[in-house]
Amino acid sequence: MTLESLIANINKLFYLREFSFSRNQFTPHQESELEFSDRVIWLDDLLITLQLKERKTLNSHTIETEIKWFKNQVLKKATKQIKDTLRYLNTYPKIEITNERGTSFDIISPEIKKNHNAVIYLPHTILPKEYKWKKFHRSSTAGFIHLVMAEDYIGICRTLFTPTEVSEYLTFREEICSKYETETNNLPEQSLLGQFLKGDLTAKPHYEFHNYLIVLNKEMEKFDLLPILHNFLEKTVRNIYEPFDYYRILRELAKLKRTELKEVKERFFLCVEKSKENEAIKPYRVAFPRTDCGFMFYIVPKERVHKTLVALENYTYAHKYDQKLSKCIGISVYRDGEYLDVGWCLIDEPWRYDEIMEKALKEIFPFREVKETKVFTYHFEQEN
Repeated sequence: MTLESLIANINKLFYLREFSFSRNQFTPHQESELEFSDRVIWLDDLLITLQLKERKTLNSHTIETEIKWFKNQVLKKATKQIKDTLRYLNTYPKIEITNERGTSFDIISPEIKKNHNAVIYLPHTILPKEYKWKKFHRSSTAGFIHLVMAEDYIGICRTLFTPTEVSEYLTFREEICSKYETETNNLPEQSLLGQFLKGDLTAKPHYEFHNYLIVLNKEMEKFDLLPILHNFLEKTVRNIYEPFDYYRILRELAKLKRTELKEVKERFFLCVEKSKENEAIKPYRVAFPRTDCGFMFYIVPKERVHKTLVALENYTYAHKYDQKLSKCIGISVYRDGEYLDVGWCLIDEPWRYDEIMEKALKEIFPFREVKETKVFTYHFEQEN
């Protein structure tokens, strides 16, 4: 498998096919075809561009030839390609790229506020450590460009799991490498990743931080919604007036961190389990101020199945209003024997005072009370 295929598979596995782009050629008006970037991860206001370089196996390799390859392909050619990508963003009014679903989008968007640029490279094994551990290249025009070996990039994705956590790590990586260039260039990627997991974001980097990566309790089974999200499109009946409405729901789920995903997954499967009892119970709910989005979970009693859509929309709006959110996703779960039907609803509009809803919530409050809880993103099996 080539490096390009490997990274494409990793991206669409962890960041979903909807937000992973590998067909990024575009043709500006009256110009020849250009390539925006080898690989792109684009999620709402987050843009990660990846330039890929792979060392082909030849009959003979020497340390000198590998150093020359690294300097020419990684430090010069790949970083120039990233400069071109950023120039395209500032030059052309429209750039359409195609995601792994085969859907094209114009990436010129005022919503993009966080942009990370990286060269992912696969060197020969004899490339000296001082080059393998070089963490970045700084350009006078493109700014900070991450340099990451392919195996380290895969490790980052498998450890951090979500686009938001990867973005936070890349932000930390840029800051710590800029402050401690000598130290970070003499450490493996695992030490920086361990330091990020521990939360010592301003400490001087050192090798021992890698131990936190070893003892990290991933608890993936508690927050992994990928099996559900990968099949979200196939199991979603789309609105004929807004055929890509499901993207908006998926986008809010994809922006969550593992601790937030855990809260969503717990309530979803609690509904699946409770639906066996066919009892009318108060909806479950949760809200995340970080993304200004709430989630409401409604178990549909059999005698009210004909009113599912109305109830789903009403409960979703009520939760959004009560928590003063701009967005809220409602999820309904209906069971008939072994048959399970899951409905989704998104309300996305600025919060505003609603006299009718205000009165309704005071007369009959349909939810359990919520409580504010502060949680830590990463947990360890033991402190080292």
